[in-house]
Amino acid sequence: KQWYQRRIRGAASFLGALMVFWILLSNFTYGTGIALNNIAAGNFHFHNLSHSGAVCNAYNSSVVGASEGDWGVWTNNTVPIYLVLLLFPLCCLKSATILSKFNSLGVVCIAMAVLFVLTKAFLWGVNITLTDATSIHYVAPAVVDFNKLTGTLTLSFFIHNAVVALVRNNRNAKNNKRDVTIAFVMVALTYGLVGLVFILTFPLAKDCISNVDSQLLFDNISLNDLMVFVAKIFQIFQLITVYPTVNFVLRSQLFLGIFKDPFCSYKHVIVFNILTILVCVLISIFYPRVGTVIRYVGSVAGLAYVFFFPCFVYLLHCYKNNKLTWYSAVGHGVIILLGLLNLATQPVTFSDH
Repeated sequence: KQWYQRRIRGAASFLGALMVFWILLSNFTYGTGIALNNIAAGNFHFHNLSHSGAVCNAYNSSVVGASEGDWGVWTNNTVPIYLVLLLFPLCCLKSATILSKFNSLGVVCIAMAVLFVLTKAFLWGVNITLTDATSIHYVAPAVVDFNKLTGTLTLSFFIHNAVVALVRNNRNAKNNKRDVTIAFVMVALTYGLVGLVFILTFPLAKDCISNVDSQLLFDNISLNDLMVFVAKIFQIFQLITVYPTVNFVLRSQLFLGIFKDPFCSYKHVIVFNILTILVCVLISIFYPRVGTVIRYVGSVAGLAYVFFFPCFVYLLHCYKNNKLTWYSAVGHGVIILLGLLNLATQPVTFSDH
C-alpha cells in the first residue's frame, strides 16, 4: 500500500511537470505564430530603447494579431491540440537516448533566456524602490505570502531528481554525484539571476508581472519584440525534447513498478500517452496558469517525497536500531509539520502585495 502511495505521489509530480511544459509550449507557440503573422503583415517593428517592449500583458495590448478573433484557427484553445500531432509520436519512442542528446542544446536555450533578461535589464536600468509606496516601482521589502514560493520550490526541487534517472547509466557513473550537484547549483543560479534581475529592472508597475494570466515572464514583453521572438523559438525547440524525456521517465518508473518492464508494449505506451497528453491539453486550455499548477502539485507531492518519507524512513531506521533520540524525533517531526503547513497554506493569501 505504501509503495503504491509513493508511486502515485511521484507520478503526480512528473505529471504536474508535464502539464507545465505543455502550457509553456502552447504559450510560446501561440505567441510565435502571432509574431510570424505580424511579420507577414508588415506590422512587426523594433521598440524604442526607452520602452523596450515592456507591457502588462502581451495578449491584451494593441498588437495586430493578439486578438483571438484575428485567427479563427490559431487561438489559445487550439494550439495545445495542434501540439499533439508533434509530441505524441515522440512520446512513443522506446528509448530516450536520441532525445537526451538533443537536450544538451538546452544549455544554448538557457543561455539565450539569460542573455535576453540581461539585455533588457541593461536597456531598462534599475527601476525599484523599497521605501516610496506610492511609486509604480515600489516593492515591499518583505511579504508574508512566501508560502507560494515554497510550493513552487518543492516541485522544482523534486522534479530535478529526474536527472538521476537520466545519468544512472553514464559511462563514468562515479562522477554522477559531482555532475548532479553542479547541475543543481547552476539551475538555482539561473533561476535566481533571471528572477531577481527582471524584478529589479522591469520599467512598468511591478504588479504587471504577477497579474499576467499565464504567469509567464515573456508575456510582459510585447509580441512584436525581436528578442522575445527569438527567445521563444529557442524555448520551443528545448521543450519539444524536454517533454518527451520527462514523459519517458514517468512511463519507465510506472511500468517498471507495475509490469516489471519499462516499455511493455506499444499498446501500453499508446494508452499511457493518450491519458497523460489528454490531461495536459485540458489543463492548457482551461487553466493555463503555470505558477499555480507548479505550487499546488509541488506542495501535494512534496509533502510525501520531500518532507514525510525521508524523515519517516530515517526515524524508523533509528528506532529499529535503538538509536532514536527525542531531539531527533522532534526535529524530524517539525520538518514533516512544515510540509503539512506548506500544503495547507497554498490556497491562502495573507496580503494584497
